[in-house]
Amino acid sequence: MKLDEDVKYIKGVGPNRVQILNKIGIFTLKDLITYYPRGYEDRSKPKNICECVNGEVALIEAVATSRFIDTRISKGRTMQKINIGDETGQATITWFNQPYLKSKFQVRKKI
Repeated sequence: MKLDEDVKYIKGVGPNRVQILNKIGIFTLKDLITYYPRGYEDRSKPKNICECVNGEVALIEAVATSRFIDTRISKGRTMQKINIGDETGQATITWFNQPYLKSKFQVRKKI
């Protein structure tokens, strides 16, 4: 396959997918392999809790300091919380509608 061939000739790319790719400016194989995402999350450098800003997306390594708390909010919606800590501070992590996470965390285990 040549780099200047239309994306419709790529195995698994049907007419609907061709339309979606064309809308974002991808017409050839070269366009496809040189298309880079607008943004990404850097998960290569963990931060300490004291370096994080409220609401920031960050990678941290910490220890669960409390049990997982699963609270029903209303009409089947749930909120999950857990307290964590590292050598620099404490934080509370909150999720919504993800009760399966309860099995992922244990007190005094590194996460």
